[in-house]
Amino acid sequence: MKDKLLIWLIGVGLAIAYIGVKFRNPILIGLLVAGLGLFSIFSGLQMIIFKRAEVPTSDTLSAHKERYTGLAAQLYGILFIAFGVFIILIALGEWLFHRSAVFQINQLLGNSFGFGVFLTIAGALILIYGIIRLIVGNAAYTETGLRPFERVAGGIYFSLFGLGVLATGMWLIVSPFTLSALIKYWVSLIGKLIPG
Repeated sequence: MKDKLLIWLIGVGLAIAYIGVKFRNPILIGLLVAGLGLFSIFSGLQMIIFKRAEVPTSDTLSAHKERYTGLAAQLYGILFIAFGVFIILIALGEWLFHRSAVFQINQLLGNSFGFGVFLTIAGALILIYGIIRLIVGNAAYTETGLRPFERVAGGIYFSLFGLGVLATGMWLIVSPFTLSALIKYWVSLIGKLIPG
């Protein structure tokens, strides 16, 4: 029943997308994107309330799933809610600023505070994903066949990487003048890594 409902939802979404693109209607395209965001938020709330999460590893109906319970499922619910909110913000941007969306993004991220907030949120979400990998048991990956070493190593990597991004974002928020120095450092580092 759930798979049939998903097929119908995909069909309706494709029809709305086709009409929106064909007639260049940003409201319909934004409506479709907002619908995806609401679906993601609803799924995340279910994961938090029922402490169960089934995450498919591909976009097919018969995809292998990672199955989480307890705190790991609730943390995954937070990820789904954050992703849904992000999608809805994209939809709102399409409705409100469809002629200048890129300019608005540049305005938001073009200063150290906005860029710092973005990095802080991104780092926190990556950190949560790493924590999920560390606290969940091997049973969650029975279908996907993820080995225990890969799970733990991935959890450590994502946790440390997310913590680094989070710390960088918070530093930018607290010390705005560091943005230009940070960008110059990244550019010089990339210049050294690129041969020639």
